[in-house]
Amino acid sequence: MSSSQYVRFVTPLIHPWSGVESGFFQASWYLYRNGAPRWITDELSEQFDWYNRYLAVPDRIGRHFKRRRSIWGICWFDPKALEAIERARYCAWLIGEGGLPVRDIKARIAKEIIWRDSQQIVVKPMSDLPKAFA
Repeated sequence: MSSSQYVRFVTPLIHPWSGVESGFFQASWYLYRNGAPRWITDELSEQFDWYNRYLAVPDRIGRHFKRRRSIWGICWFDPKALEAIERARYCAWLIGEGGLPVRDIKARIAKEIIWRDSQQIVVKPMSDLPKAFA
């Protein structure tokens, strides 16, 4: 495990299942619903096309149990996923221009891993999770 910090791009919108600040992929609906300029949504669609081609969709984003509530994971970029992170910074800027602020948070991830690949990790939200919008 690398000692580098994982990065996540979040908005002030709270995700209904995980209870934490929504990531920029999940929150992008806000732009479409609130009438962001076409150049922003077009550019964001292009960026999302790249992610659809080069970033795997996690095949597991939660843990489900028979007798207790499900645990919904949250996604972080691996610090070595440089192109994905740079594109996420650009998406964050685009979404911000569309009226929804996006900030990055960083953390060392060492426990409660639900899924991982070489570019990203899905983990259980931690009580000490950094917050961008307090």
